[in-house]
Amino acid sequence: MKASILRWTLAVLMLLCLALTVAAPAMAEESTPALPLDFTQGGTKTKEANWTYEGKNPVAYSDSTIEMTVEQGSVTLKVKGKQVKHETFVVRIRIADVSQLRTAVSKDTYTGRGQAKAESIASSKNAVVAMNGDFFKYENDVGYVVRQGELIRDATGNRRKRLFDMLLIDSAGDFHVIPSATTKSIEAFIADELTPFGLTVLDTFNLGPALVLEGEVQDMADTEAAREGMYQWKYPQQRICLVQTGHLEYAIVEVYGKTDSSAGMTLQQFAEFVLEQCPEAIVAYNLDGGGSTNLIVNGKRVCKTPGIREITDIIYFASAEE
Repeated sequence: MKASILRWTLAVLMLLCLALTVAAPAMAEESTPALPLDFTQGGTKTKEANWTYEGKNPVAYSDSTIEMTVEQGSVTLKVKGKQVKHETFVVRIRIADVSQLRTAVSKDTYTGRGQAKAESIASSKNAVVAMNGDFFKYENDVGYVVRQGELIRDATGNRRKRLFDMLLIDSAGDFHVIPSATTKSIEAFIADELTPFGLTVLDTFNLGPALVLEGEVQDMADTEAAREGMYQWKYPQQRICLVQTGHLEYAIVEVYGKTDSSAGMTLQQFAEFVLEQCPEAIVAYNLDGGGSTNLIVNGKRVCKTPGIREITDIIYFASAEE
């Protein structure tokens, strides 16, 4: 009896070992591959069968590493005494690995002031969805600029004394805002809030301001943009922002408007609208609006903005599926 129990036990253990041996490679295959951090390289090419369209417009994409949806709506606002209907777009993105949140620059270099169409930059990187970044290739003498983990420039002590409410994205994909960022305050933040936790800086953006912090709309009159009188913050304009809504979960919000002050939202209206659309927002950060506003899905502009111009850089999300 005892011998039969022992044989039975050994047989079960051998089967368990065999099952673990077979399962291990499968688990390794299911782990998400990381994309290279080099800003000159893009994501993997998407699969056409994974796209969903409404007519000719791409509205969703999904594979084992990324999910993206586009929600189009409208809002009516009073602009200069008239009720004006504005198109709105909310893109929701979930990724499997932080390396799928990426940046790219025109002509793959930060040298010079060359610009390009956003669609061209996005298509060259196999972007599922892309938006314009800040203008800091063009403004090449100001700001603290990190792209894909590489320090491009540290010029917060520029001769024009221009400071910005800076967005810092860490190596886990989480957003942080450093008001009126200087080299000293940036380095202190990294030393206190990132390094002890084994985190580094993935990307920084020097424009702003922060629209929403920890689920609360910010007072746009109390921002560096307002103090400096920058970015047409007081009057209606086409606007776009990047939002973190959870761990490796993000949104892009755009409100259509003219490139001048005849339509669109003020920054305060935009901040309130963003929180209405993304009540789970942790950080929402304003990026360059007006004619620089670009929202690209599967290489196609989703909003036919008047006055669109070429830009220097994009923020985009890509597939990592092999």
